[in-house]
Amino acid sequence: MDTKICIDDAKIIKNNDTFIIQRNKEFLVFGNSICKNGFFKVKAIMNHSINSKILNQKEYSQKLLKNKGIYDPAVVMITNSEQCTVKTLDYVTAVVSTDISDLYGAGELILDKHENTGSINIILLINKNLSYDLLIKSYSWAIESKVAALWDLDLRSYEDDLATGNILDSLVVACTGKSEEYFDEIELRRLVGGCVRGAVKKSIIDSGFSKSVLDYIEGIGIKIEDLVEAGMELCIGVEKSEELHEKLHKQILKSLEDLNVVSFIIAGIRLEEDYKKHRVAGINVDDDPAYLYSDEVFGMSVANQIAGTKAIFNFKRYDEEKPGIIGELGPVLDDVFAGLVAGCMSKIFEV
Repeated sequence: MDTKICIDDAKIIKNNDTFIIQRNKEFLVFGNSICKNGFFKVKAIMNHSINSKILNQKEYSQKLLKNKGIYDPAVVMITNSEQCTVKTLDYVTAVVSTDISDLYGAGELILDKHENTGSINIILLINKNLSYDLLIKSYSWAIESKVAALWDLDLRSYEDDLATGNILDSLVVACTGKSEEYFDEIELRRLVGGCVRGAVKKSIIDSGFSKSVLDYIEGIGIKIEDLVEAGMELCIGVEKSEELHEKLHKQILKSLEDLNVVSFIIAGIRLEEDYKKHRVAGINVDDDPAYLYSDEVFGMSVANQIAGTKAIFNFKRYDEEKPGIIGELGPVLDDVFAGLVAGCMSKIFEV
């Protein structure tokens, strides 16, 4: 891992569970952490990884500082991730550790009994003397950039909203000292945004995050078994055997390997969300108006891609009767998945 940072007189100490940045001169800091919040001065910033729940993190961090023997005063951030990602652009560095098990959407209701475990910790270093005003602005820009990174990767909360982070997230912005002199804010904002957005994305990807078409489908509440059941519901003229059930299941998974099928499904999911959230001014399809037929074009295209012309006729049956999970979907996705099921049903009966 590249650990080059923007401040030459700062020293990095790293082991399996701890990433420490410290210097003989104090950092001027603004941020939130386990033991310090607001404006403060420290000589060391520690990001420490733990694998178990701690009842009193503040007390634990105080003991940790004594055991590690690092420069005093210091600030501690606690995480469940042992991995740190470092990104430097000119005079700005972002150090990020992520555990994405709990990331919520803005305004999302979090039950009191829920135990948070995930977090995104960000150490933002700026090799300049800054005013208090610019430290606060840098903190704000870093938050914006973190959320932008989550949006880039389409990370979702429990309510299927875009994730924004949780109450355990920590962010400290540290500069080399205080100054009221004029500073180029536009350039600073660009560097902060590039460092934080890039480091958060890389940290999440390096932690093993990926999102397949199955993840997108399950993210909207559909399981493959639901689609199989919907397909079997309109199956007539043949015995509804376990073998037939299994053939349809395998065919759906095989069809989801087709780039063109995947493209229509992802486009349908995006379009459905845009309509649901009324993102397009003057467009309202909440009641599935009769003049909306592009959704059927999507469905027919999916069916045709899988099994040709005959599947388009089969699609009409599934679109009209909307069996099982298909009847629970919105105006775009009911047609997209009717096309998927109809195409797969037609395919497994090819001679």
